[in-house]
Amino acid sequence: MSNMRVLAFNGSPRRSKGTTDVLLEAFIEGARAAGADVEKHHIVDLNINGCRGCFNCWWVTPGKCVQRDDMDRILPAIVESDVLFLGTPIYGRNVTSYMQTLLERTFVLSLPEMELSDGETRHPGRVSKFPRLILAATCGFPDTSNFDIVRALNPHALHILLPAAQLLLYEEGKKQLAGFLEAVRLTGEKIASGEEPSPELKDKLVVEFSDEMKKRIVDMHNQYSASRKD
Repeated sequence: MSNMRVLAFNGSPRRSKGTTDVLLEAFIEGARAAGADVEKHHIVDLNINGCRGCFNCWWVTPGKCVQRDDMDRILPAIVESDVLFLGTPIYGRNVTSYMQTLLERTFVLSLPEMELSDGETRHPGRVSKFPRLILAATCGFPDTSNFDIVRALNPHALHILLPAAQLLLYEEGKKQLAGFLEAVRLTGEKIASGEEPSPELKDKLVVEFSDEMKKRIVDMHNQYSASRKD
């Protein structure tokens, strides 16, 4: 049996300096421990133009975009991968512009026809196999409602969600989130081994804070914000 192929994208402009990359690296660590072949990209370093909405990939050159950029190699890599990990911080209650641009350009992988599936209308896929999708996101607010856009992108994906991700910048926060990061690492190992994470493990992939903890986080942030103004 060949090794599982994991393709990971970080949508943060901060690259490895941001908290989103911490989630990617935890998952990748577990996947590599299970023998997976991992390819990782910071989208900000790729040359990817926005979708032009010309629909040539549907009607003129089916399955092929008219633009020549890094998507020429990224699209085949997506199709050939077994696991697609997309990580993004939430900016303005949305995924970053870098992640959105990447997502728009995967439009070429869909057919122009429409179909109903589980009561939802969609375009069928152009390829016979699409990789297992992992959507990971971080945000500054301590509320999971900030991830509604990520859940809506693909309700059937496996979601890894960390509100108040700035806690990773503090030793106390790192200790508090150690169990979460271990769950992310173990999920990477399980999936790369061909196993489905248990419901108990999946529950640990979304961090929920109590009202008391939310207040502490708000106070910490406001103190930090005040210190930056001095």
